[in-house]
Amino acid sequence: MTLSAPSQTIDPHVQTILNPVFYADIFDYPLTAAEIHRFLQTRAVPAQVANWLAQAVAQNHLAEINGYYCLPHKPHLPDLRHARQQMAQTLWPHAESYGRKIAALPFVRMVAVTGALAVNNPTRANDDIDYLIVTQPGRLWLCRTLVILLVRAGRLRGVNLCPNYLITENALTFEQNLFTAREVLQMRLLFGPALYRRIRQKNEWVTTYFPQGDGLSTAPPPVQLSRGVAQAKRITEKLLGGPPGNWLERRLQRRQIAKHTRLAAESGSPDTTIFTPDVCKGHYNGHGRRTLDAFERRVQRTGPIRRSQV
Repeated sequence: MTLSAPSQTIDPHVQTILNPVFYADIFDYPLTAAEIHRFLQTRAVPAQVANWLAQAVAQNHLAEINGYYCLPHKPHLPDLRHARQQMAQTLWPHAESYGRKIAALPFVRMVAVTGALAVNNPTRANDDIDYLIVTQPGRLWLCRTLVILLVRAGRLRGVNLCPNYLITENALTFEQNLFTAREVLQMRLLFGPALYRRIRQKNEWVTTYFPQGDGLSTAPPPVQLSRGVAQAKRITEKLLGGPPGNWLERRLQRRQIAKHTRLAAESGSPDTTIFTPDVCKGHYNGHGRRTLDAFERRVQRTGPIRRSQV
């Protein structure tokens, strides 16, 4: 894709500082100076960031409101961010409660919250709770079937669970682009710290997009299984770990892959969905690609961006 020439001359450092704000603006989310520093696509120290931000504000590229930076024509965003943070606080207990239930299922090895809630930016009080779930190889589709039962139970209670990305331990390396790099950095681990560290190690390419943004979480995850639950999980895995489990997995895998492949084709977004023995990626709305396209449009208004960065 060839980008049009910039409509104005802009200092490269100011362009650098604008890019994280442009990206966050897609989600009506103003940023602090520390967040801008984290998501810069070049190495810098906080003092440099402060200087570039001052230039951007002086040139009316950005507005600074109570410590938040946003585009000048959107001064309402800091108040909106606070309102959404309050909504997030009502969603997190549900996210952790159902995350604990998912973690207790047989063959589930890691659970993390992704998407809007991961950055405390839900758009409504009953917004979707997005999960990334990692399973033991050879049991992904059995796990997904059990997770969907929890989704239906949550819906009856007004909680919208969206486990739209399940992978096995054989598929820990993600597609390399700006959107995925942000999602990896922003995910909030609930269960499975050892596997989380493996994911971060296998996706070290993220630091080529965000040199300052590694931010590997060292805090204990909030979801812990009691001794009794962990023992019940081990017993169930033993019962379903042999031929009966293999037969059930093959049957569920064959039926569900066929079903979701058909749904993806009907939705018009087969390039953003993946259904294999090791991956169930049900991103039917092409959210990642639409986000990157929206980011490019914002950048085009002030300066060039290399397509390879996206």
